[in-house]
Amino acid sequence: MLRIMRRTLLSLALIAYLSFGVAADIGLSPPRVELTGAPGERVTTTVTVLTMSNASQQVATEVGDWTMSMGGDLTFFPGGTLATSSAPWIDVDAGDFELAPNGGREVRLDVAIPEDASGTYHAMVFFTVVPPPSESAGVGVITTSRVAFTVYVTAAGTEVDGAELVDLYRSGPGTLTAVVVNTGNTLMRVSGAIELRDEGGEVRHRIPVRTSAVLRESERELTFTLPDDVEDGFYVALALLEDSRGGVLAGELPFDVP
Repeated sequence: MLRIMRRTLLSLALIAYLSFGVAADIGLSPPRVELTGAPGERVTTTVTVLTMSNASQQVATEVGDWTMSMGGDLTFFPGGTLATSSAPWIDVDAGDFELAPNGGREVRLDVAIPEDASGTYHAMVFFTVVPPPSESAGVGVITTSRVAFTVYVTAAGTEVDGAELVDLYRSGPGTLTAVVVNTGNTLMRVSGAIELRDEGGEVRHRIPVRTSAVLRESERELTFTLPDDVEDGFYVALALLEDSRGGVLAGELPFDVP
């Protein structure tokens, strides 16, 4: 059995949910970018803001911070709040701008990496549709669209790798959960599979692991649902996880069904 390890993330911000990449009649291409540059260097990228609306739209921009819970939920903060924030480094060439009907606007981001930067930092650039004055006047409920462009910035030459699979356990009657720790200072993505083997070692089921981001120096809980056709009996769950840095994380858990 693997050792259990937990850390609690304290936050004063409310967990919120956004549809990144596209929301209602406004969208982004691409939805995120991963930039690399030497400490002290300035790097540039662009994102295209698109609309499918038949009317012109006023769009406001804002750069903010975010982090991720062990379960993958996002929490948002004002830009520059977190120690791993790249928000203060980002200069957006557009404040408020107008999108033509069924049109698009390329937005340029200049990122100035500080001399003392080390590892990967991240932020989001939010694009929000501003309701026309006629819609915002008076009393009532106003709805709008908001999308976010995720920006990861890595200071080249300062990367430290490290990852552990610290737990694999039954989290429910029909689920397994793996706990992965990114001990390095850069963004890591995890993929792979969970194999269910019978007493004879034969692979009876293979559960794919959806690619998941693990932020620097943080943990992620990855939960998997057992297939509906798993028969009663003894199994060994073998986790074979691959990280984006080229490492393999492995662990096993014997269990019975039901």
